[in-house]
Order: sequence, then structure tokens, then C-alpha cells
Amino acid sequence: MIDKTFKRTLKLYTKRLLLTLFAAAFFYLHFYQGKAARDTFSVFFGGLGMFIYGMNLMSDSLQLIAGSRLKSIISALTRNPVAGMLTGLGVTVIIQSSSATTVMVVGFVNAGLMTLQQAISIILGANIGTTVTAQLIAFKLTDLAWPVLAIGSAMILLSKTRTNKSFGEAMLGFALLFLGMKFMGDAITVYRDHEAFKTAFVSLSHYRILGVLAGLMVTLIVQSSSATVGLTMSLMGTGAFGSDPFTALMAAVPIILGDNIGTCITALLASIGASRNARRAALAHTLFNVFGTLIILPVLELYCNLMLKTSVDPVRQVANAHTIFNVANGILFLPLTGFLKAMVMRLVPVHGEEPATINNLDKRFLATPAIAIGQAEEHLKQAFALVSKKFDKVNSLLDDADCDMDEIAAVSSNLASLHRQRDQITRELNQFLVSLSQKGLSELLSRQTTRILYLSKDLEIMSSQLNKMMALMVENAESGKKLSTDSREELHICINRIAEIFKVISSELSPGEKATEEMHHQIYSQAMLQRAARSNLIDRIKNGDYDPLESILLLDVLRSVESLLNSMHHFSDHLVFKF
Repeated sequence: MIDKTFKRTLKLYTKRLLLTLFAAAFFYLHFYQGKAARDTFSVFFGGLGMFIYGMNLMSDSLQLIAGSRLKSIISALTRNPVAGMLTGLGVTVIIQSSSATTVMVVGFVNAGLMTLQQAISIILGANIGTTVTAQLIAFKLTDLAWPVLAIGSAMILLSKTRTNKSFGEAMLGFALLFLGMKFMGDAITVYRDHEAFKTAFVSLSHYRILGVLAGLMVTLIVQSSSATVGLTMSLMGTGAFGSDPFTALMAAVPIILGDNIGTCITALLASIGASRNARRAALAHTLFNVFGTLIILPVLELYCNLMLKTSVDPVRQVANAHTIFNVANGILFLPLTGFLKAMVMRLVPVHGEEPATINNLDKRFLATPAIAIGQAEEHLKQAFALVSKKFDKVNSLLDDADCDMDEIAAVSSNLASLHRQRDQITRELNQFLVSLSQKGLSELLSRQTTRILYLSKDLEIMSSQLNKMMALMVENAESGKKLSTDSREELHICINRIAEIFKVISSELSPGEKATEEMHHQIYSQAMLQRAARSNLIDRIKNGDYDPLESILLLDVLRSVESLLNSMHHFSDHLVFKF
């Protein structure tokens, strides 16, 4: 299997190769074809770069603006495939990037937050949502690009809040998208009557598989399906595919079909090194587009004739071909999500039993802060579960009056293992949140990030107090002393009650006002009982009712219990603290 290091190396060398090819082509044109050819080449690829940058800037900014609303759309997902499809469509329309949506889906599956069946239905919707970009481009809003560019730049320079700056960046990306389209079109216009261009595009119309491969390769190179669609629409608008509308569509539509397959590479790359189900989700995305292409290619003439009837504008015809293909493909495969799931499970089978591991945080989510915070919360819940297990282990030990030194040592070793796992989660979570905080977050998302950091620290303190309590019990056992039955029962009742409170306060990361009041009441009541128990213990020690070593142990344990309750109080405050 390809590991992540190899993936990074491959991407680095691919970028270097493309840069070398670009430089070689530039200097060849400069020295052998003249200044005009060189300048046309530069304008075309400069426009393409502007288009891609504008698309990415607009997508990233819209993701920041969407914020928690994006998370709400994802959380609305149900097991119903139709709801999943609509969710994928809605998210992609909001963030203007099917690649971002599919990468999020792969990450969700990898983190165990989403089932494979849910992921497939979302991917179907994402493929439909991405066609909105093509429809937007077809409106030919180039005349608005310069005013929008000016307004967006002003908002970036003058705005004081992150949200307003994001609106400015989205407008800037929107303007660059259309300006890039204009520059590409102007460069292509010069060569549309060139014999080599005519021959190439006639070949695409006659050999449709070449068009599919062309769209696939261009999308693999530029890593943006929208860029390939935009390029195809630009070629169509300048008449590069020829003067006959039908022949032009016969050349353009296969490129769009190849583009749909090429965009799958993003999800496939995202699945490298991920869980088996994440790889299955990425493969389902690929199969869905491949099957759709194989269905359309044999009836391409009929499909192109249908597109000619949807509009008189050649650019709009390409946009409609892109939209109708993805909508029809989604509707066709929506009832077959179970079939797709079975197929990818067969193609990516289980070899033996996968070991249970902690779900690692996925840094790809950092590009979508609202989703990253949701994943951070899920990661924090894994730490909750481990601390809850530690409570159970201590309780089981106190419940067994006849436990010997070996049993106590075994429980102590188990607690140490749980503590190491919790430490691993905390380190990963803190690093993830620090990276997230450097993403220029909105005020709301910044507060949520800080809140999770505080909760993680509170949990770390509670976990350490349980370890300290266990160490005291081991020390007592090693000294050859046993707790009296009464002392053991009192401690058991105390720890059991605190464990119950912990489960209540860690069950909901966004409690309502009534639930918060109940948490504080339970913690306060237990703290009062602990103070009373400590006072009674001191009185009984003065009366000589306890062995000195047992007295010291009980006092130390009660001190740890009070620290636990104090940390729980801070934890419950941070659950609702607005910072």
C-alpha cells in the first residue's frame, strides 16, 4: 500500500516536473516561435492560474463564511440516501468545491463519524452540487469582474473582522475566476483557425475516448474539475471546437465526462493511509463517475442533440451537458447505493480482523474549520471514554474486598495503559487545535477552539488525579495493609458517585441551561458531602478509630477526590463558557 510519505514525495516531484515542462515550453516558444507565441502562451496559462486561484480562494472563503452552518448541514445527515444526497448537494453549493466535499467525506469515514452508505449518498449529491459553478460561469459576468474585484479588495483592506475579510476574499476569488476565463479565451481566439487546433479538435469529436482521456489528464494536472470545465467552456465560447454546433459538442462533452473521472483523484489521494472504509468511499466516487461515462458514451450523439435543444448559447450547452449528466447519474445510482457499497467492499476486502485503534485527527479538515472543530470534539469524546474506563477500573477494585496484590498491580497497569492512550489523544488534539487557530478563524470559531483546549486540559487533570489515587492504593497494598470494610465501602460509594457525575457532564458538549444548572448542583452537593466526610474522618482519627497508615491513605484519597470535583467544576464551566 502507498504510504503518506510516498504520496507527498510523488506530489512534490509531479509539481517540479510540471514546472520544468512549463519553463521548457516557454523558452522554446521564445527562441523558436517568437514573442507573439510566447506572450500568447503566457497569457493563456496565466489566465488558467488566475482561474484556479480564484476558484480556490472563493471556495476557501465560502467555507469560512459558512462556519457552523456548514457543520449543521453535515449533522442533518440521516440514513436516508435522499437526505444524504441533498446534504452533499447543499454543502457543495455552499463551498463551491466538490473536491472539498469528497475529501471531507473521506475524512469523516476515516474518523468513524460516517458510515460508508452515508458517504456514497453524499458523494452523489456533491457531483450535482459542483455543476452550479459551470452554470455560474455560463452567465458571462466578465463585465462585473473589475467592480467586484475593487469592492472585494477594499473589504479585505478595510474590514476588521475575519468574516468581513472572508466576504472580500470570496468576491476577489469570484472576480479572478471570470478574469481568468477572459484571458484564456483571448489567448485561444488567436489560434482557433490554426490547422493544428482544427485537426486536434476534429479528432476529439471522431474519437470520443480521446476526449475523455484529455479531460481526465487535464483534471489530474490542475487538480480542479471546475478549471477543466471552465477551460472547455472557454474553448467553446471562442469557437475553438469548430463552427458546427453539433461537432463542437461531440468534442466538448467527452472532455466533461473525463473531467468527472479526473476529479476523483483528489478523494483517492485523500484516502491514502486512511482506513479501509475511507478507501472504499473514495473508490465509490470513482466507480460512480466511470459507470456514468460508460453509459453516456454509446449514446453520445443523442445526448449532444438533446443539449443543442437546451440553449442557443454554446457555452450554456456545455454547462447544461455537465449539469444534466451529473443529475441523471445521481438519480440513476441513488437507489443503487447498496450495490455500490457491496461492490467497493468486494474490491477492497477485509483481510483478517482490523485492530481497534484510536481514530487519528485528519489534518485535511483544517481547510474547513467548522468541520475541523466537529472532529476535534469527537476526538475529545474518545478521551472521555478512556477516563470513564479508569473510573470503572478503580470502582471494580474498591468493590472487591478480597483482591490481592497481583489484582491491584493488574488494575494499576491497566490504568497506566489507559493514561498513555489518553496522553496520545491530548497531544494530537492540542497540536491540531494550535494548527487550527492559525487559520485566521472567525471570532466564534476561535472561541470554540479555545473552549476545546480548556476542556482537554481539565480532562488531563482529572485523569492524573485518578492515577494518583491508584498509586496510593498500590502503596498501601505494598505496605501489607488492607483498608477496613467500612473505609472501602465509603470510598467505593464516593468514587461511584463521582463517576456517575463525570458521565453526566461528559455526555453532552453543548448542554442547555437546565442541564448545566443540574451539573453544577450535583458537583456542589458532592463537594459538600466530601468536606463533611473529611471533617468526620479527622474527628475519628483524633479518637484513635483508624490505623495511622490507613488514616494517611484515606486523607490523601479524599484530597484527590476534592481535586477531581474541583476539576469537574471547571470542566462544567468551560462547557458553557463563551470566552
